[in-house]
Amino acid sequence: MRSLGFLQNASHANMKYINLAIKATPGSKMTENNNDDWLAPKPKKEQPIESSKEVFQGLFSPQEPEITFDEPILTDEEEARLYAEIPLTDEAEAYIATTGRRIEQGLYNHPFPDGMWSGFVRLNDDGTPYNPSIKEILRLVSGWFVKKENKYHDVNNLQTTYQAQDLKQVIVSRIKVLFPNLKITNKGLKEFFLVLLDPPIINADPEKNIPVWSGHTTCLPANTQKVFFKDGVATVNLWEYPAYRRRESAIGTAFDEFLSFVIPNETERDVFLNWLAWSLKHEEQKPRWAVMLYSQKQGTGKTVLTDLVKDLFGVANTSRINGVRQLVARFNKEVLQHKLVVVEEIEVRKGSKEANQVKTLITEDSTTVEAKGLPSSVEPINCAFIMTTNNLPTWLEEADRRFYILNFDHEGYNNGGKDYEKFVGLVKKMKEQVSTPAGIKGIYDQLMARDLTDHNAMSLDVMKHSTALMKELKVLTPDVVKEQIKEVLSRHGIVFLMSKQATDLINCFAFREANSQTHLFTELGYKKARFAWGGVKSQRACWFLPSADPDRGEVLVGGIRAPMEQQVNKVSELLLDPLLRESVNVKPINYYADGKRRV
Repeated sequence: MRSLGFLQNASHANMKYINLAIKATPGSKMTENNNDDWLAPKPKKEQPIESSKEVFQGLFSPQEPEITFDEPILTDEEEARLYAEIPLTDEAEAYIATTGRRIEQGLYNHPFPDGMWSGFVRLNDDGTPYNPSIKEILRLVSGWFVKKENKYHDVNNLQTTYQAQDLKQVIVSRIKVLFPNLKITNKGLKEFFLVLLDPPIINADPEKNIPVWSGHTTCLPANTQKVFFKDGVATVNLWEYPAYRRRESAIGTAFDEFLSFVIPNETERDVFLNWLAWSLKHEEQKPRWAVMLYSQKQGTGKTVLTDLVKDLFGVANTSRINGVRQLVARFNKEVLQHKLVVVEEIEVRKGSKEANQVKTLITEDSTTVEAKGLPSSVEPINCAFIMTTNNLPTWLEEADRRFYILNFDHEGYNNGGKDYEKFVGLVKKMKEQVSTPAGIKGIYDQLMARDLTDHNAMSLDVMKHSTALMKELKVLTPDVVKEQIKEVLSRHGIVFLMSKQATDLINCFAFREANSQTHLFTELGYKKARFAWGGVKSQRACWFLPSADPDRGEVLVGGIRAPMEQQVNKVSELLLDPLLRESVNVKPINYYADGKRRV
C-alpha cells in the first residue's frame, strides 16, 4: 500500500478533528462515501506501440493505480462522542456564542469562499462531523496559483511569481497554518505535489492541478470564484470579497454626523446614500451616473469620504487615480478592472476628447481595453465612479444626466473656517468608527437596509434631483456667461471692481444665485479682498486681478497706476450702457463714490 501521508493529529485540544487515511492500490475501486476519482500520479513506463489500435487504447484506457479512502478508523458514534469530549478555548467559545450554527464552525459559504478555512472543522447539516477528502484540500490549493511560462503566479497578487521548488515551500507553510491538526509526511507531500504540479497530461484536472493562465484578467464583482476557464486556459477574477463583511456590526453615529455636516441638505444626502447603497448591494451591475464632490477650498472632507467608500467596496477592489490621464490612456485596463474608481482632481476642457471619453466610460457597459503585452479587447466594465475636483466643472453640458455634483464647501475647511474645530472633531470620530472592520460593517449594514424603491441607478433625474450647484451650472456655462464676462472685462480693461458690481454684471447675462460670482470670478483668475478709496474710510469687498497689485487706493492698469475709483466708475458706466441693457433687459445701475447703488 502506498500512503499519501495525510493523517489527522488527535492530540490538538482546542480543535475538532477527523482521522483520514489514504491508500492507493492497483485496480481498486472508490468507496461509496468518498467518490474521489483520482488517477495515479505517475503512469507506468510506456512500452513500444505497434498499431493504431494500441494508440487509441493507450489514450483512453490507461492502466494506472487509483487512490481510495479507507473506512473511518472510528465509528460515527465513537467519533461523535470523542468530539463532544474535546474542550474549546475561551476564544473559541466566544466565537461560537456570537455566530450561527455553520458560521460558528468557520464555514461561511463553504467550500472555500475566499480560499481560507477558519480552523474549525466543518459539520454536516445534521450536526455530525464531516470528513473532508484530500480532493477538497487539493481543490483549495489548486485555486491559489496559476501557471504561465513555467512560473507560478499568486492569484491574489499576480505580480508575485514562484519557481516550482519555492512554490512547494509556500504551499506547505499555508497548509500548516490552515490545517494545524494535519500531519504531513515527506512521502505524502511528494505524491501530493506530483498530482498538483506535474500530472500526466491525460489526467489533467483543473480541480486537482494548478491551471495554465492565459495572462488575461477580469473583474466579476460578487463572484467569489477566482479562476475561470475558457478554451482550456484560466482567466483570473480580480474581485475580492471584503473581509469586514464577515464581522459583527458595531453601530455608530459618527458617519451620519460627518455626512450631515458636509452635505447639509437632506435630499442631496439621501440621493448620495442611495447611490452608494445601490452600488454596494448590486456590485455585479454598473450605475450609469457618477458622483462628483466639488469644493473651491482645500481640506473640506472629500478625501475622508472617498476613503470610507474605498473601504466599503474593499481596498483590493478600488482603483484610485489623479486626473483623467490614466483613465483614458491606452493602457487603461488595470484602472477599469476595479469595481470602484476614484478619480481625484478631475479637470478637463469642455468638448475635449477626454471629456467625451469620461462620459462614455460612465454610461457604457463595455469598452475597448488594453494591457501591456496583451492585445486590446472589448470587455465589460462594472465600475462605479466617484470624482473630486477643486475646479468648477463647467465642462459639463447643461442638464448632464451622468454626474451628481455635490458642493463640499463649508466653514470647517482647514484654512481657518469658523467651524474648523467642530469639523476636525467630526472627522476624528468618523475615522475612529471606520478604523475597525466592525465599524465599517456597521455602516455597510445601514446602507444595505436602505429602501431603494425610488432609486434609479440607470438614469439620473436632473429635474427632480439637481443639487444647488447643479442648478447653478445649468445656467452658468463657460461658453455663455463666463466667456462673455471675460470678453467684456478684457475689452474695457477692467482689473478691479466691487463685489456688488460683479453680481450685477453676472445678472446682465443670466440670473445667478448669490455665491455664483465666487465660482465665476475665481475661474477667471480674480482674487477677493476688502479695500477703501476716495477718502472713504469704510472698506468694500472687491474683486481684482493679481497683476493689478491694489495698494493705497490705486491699481496697476496697463503698466500705469490708476485710482481704484476710476475702475469702479468704468464698470458703472458699462452697466449703464443702453446696448448692454437692451440685450439683457436689465435696469440701469450706477454707483456713488462710496459704493452705494444709484438707480
